Amino acid sequence: MQWMNFYFNLEIEKNYSQHTLDRYSYDLKLFKDFLVKHDRSLALNDISKTLVRRFLQEKITKDKMQARTIHRKISCLRSFTKYCTRENLLMNDFMVGIEIPKIDNKLPVYMTLSELQQLFRFLDSDTRRFSKRNNVMLSCLLQPVCVVLN
Repeated sequence: MQWMNFYFNLEIEKNYSQHTLDRYSYDLKLFKDFLVKHDRSLALNDISKTLVRRFLQEKITKDKMQARTIHRKISCLRSFTKYCTRENLLMNDFMVGIEIPKIDNKLPVYMTLSELQQLFRFLDSDTRRFSKRNNVMLSCLLQPVCVVLN
């Protein structure tokens, strides 16, 4: 019952998007299925950090989940335990001390060096009305990038 109350709290009070609601609902179902699969109690006060760590370990090793997905699962469980603690449904927050994995923040690559060179060749040969302005603007914007790439 507390699972559904949490869902309604996210939907009505927090105004989470439908996508987030679906993902959180799925994450809670996975955790519940894990507890059932391992013959563990579904009572909130019976859940421990150790069980959460085993759940996360299983998701990483058996299901090959990436850090971003694990991060979301931890966030979901943290939100759930905060809600349950606030509603006096949980005595000890079993998510305290569970670390979130680091996520690589890769910078996007928009253009390769050859694509930049092709762009500048086009700008040099362009004869339209604003071609010189465009060439100067892009040269000023992209010059630091070109220096790094060369």
